[in-house]
Amino acid sequence: MARYIFIDSFTGYIFGDSADIGGRIVAGTPAEVAAVLDASIGEHEREYELLSRNPRTTDTGYDVYRADVNGSEAVPIVIDGQDRETINAVIAGCEYVGFLAARV
Repeated sequence: MARYIFIDSFTGYIFGDSADIGGRIVAGTPAEVAAVLDASIGEHEREYELLSRNPRTTDTGYDVYRADVNGSEAVPIVIDGQDRETINAVIAGCEYVGFLAARV
């Protein structure tokens, strides 16, 4: 099962880690996990499109990283999504999956 970490394109903060969304592990594609993440913060009925890279626009979405790299966890479960060291560790140690554009 893949473990995904979502960094919000607007704030640059980690908004979710599929290893702990609402106190549970969430499995699925990046879009499926993002739907659960968004529902947990009150956002519903978004559609998602996974792009190979962040278009660096004002589009709502997430840069998605895969934390289970080479058979092990690249970073511990994210507790503080605003911690700069944690964010940098995700960017440096995890595999970039792409930009998940979210649209209503």
